[in-house]
Amino acid sequence: MKKYLIPHEGNFYKANLHCHSTISDGKMTVEELKEAYMKEGYSIIAYTDHSKYVPHNDLSDEKFLAINSYEEDISDWAVKDSRIRRCYHFNCYDKDPSGTKDVVLPLPEYNDIDGINEYIDRMNKAGFLVCYNHPNWSLQTLDDYGKLKGLFATEVFNFSAYIDGIDGNQEVPYDSLLRAGNRLFCVATDDNHDNYELGHPLNDSFGGFIWVKAESLDYRTVIEALEKGNFYASMGPEIKELYIEDGKVHLECSPARRITLTNVGRRSEICRARKGETISSADFTVDPDDKFIRIQIEDEHGLRANTNAYFVEDIL
Repeated sequence: MKKYLIPHEGNFYKANLHCHSTISDGKMTVEELKEAYMKEGYSIIAYTDHSKYVPHNDLSDEKFLAINSYEEDISDWAVKDSRIRRCYHFNCYDKDPSGTKDVVLPLPEYNDIDGINEYIDRMNKAGFLVCYNHPNWSLQTLDDYGKLKGLFATEVFNFSAYIDGIDGNQEVPYDSLLRAGNRLFCVATDDNHDNYELGHPLNDSFGGFIWVKAESLDYRTVIEALEKGNFYASMGPEIKELYIEDGKVHLECSPARRITLTNVGRRSEICRARKGETISSADFTVDPDDKFIRIQIEDEHGLRANTNAYFVEDIL
């Protein structure tokens, strides 16, 4: 019997969960961003302006959803040089569509990991989903993020960091958090500021996104889909089906040159296309000792898509 890891029923909605407007340091208004992203096939934007919780329910309609959110900064202010100052950046997504919350304060000190986890717990209790952002751009290592708890998700790709010339791939932190016993999802985002006009090679819009599978484009319905992990992260490749049957996970996707399965240890599985060819499906065995599995797709342009991690005890 098939058990769908991404729901078979419902609609896919394209979303950017990390976006800056003129309310903070972005160059486009929230209205301009809605128009630009809808032209590119997006249905959802989380407006995550820095330390400013401003609801945008007026932008939502039958074809577009604005998720009320903001990005918080906990920096190592003891380091005066901003070029090497480490920081925790967290996107906070309000689960309640009313948009009546305030920014949650006070903030902990950078080196107080217990205080940071207590802050994340306060955010959760206040009704927010908390996402850990761009650890590479933040100059953080396992010493910084390895003990984080209570996260909804972490970024596995940040397009703005990539455009800045910093490694936008954040899969190592995701695997590290999973291997430390955390249960959390992964997202790809833009983190766009649009310092260059749309279409410019250094513009940071339209490079990282998630596809959310939900019954409708309704605030609470989409939030519920996020909480359940009914989405995948992508830079381009599309996942059409993902299910497990008879101890094997089956994936169908857009044309790819490589599909891999990752788990808690070194046991991995891979499907690769012959030179000049592509593949569009893969079947992998799930071992009870894997603890968790996640799948990555890479297309002929090097663009990737990542599933969330699925814990073996839940799917076998």
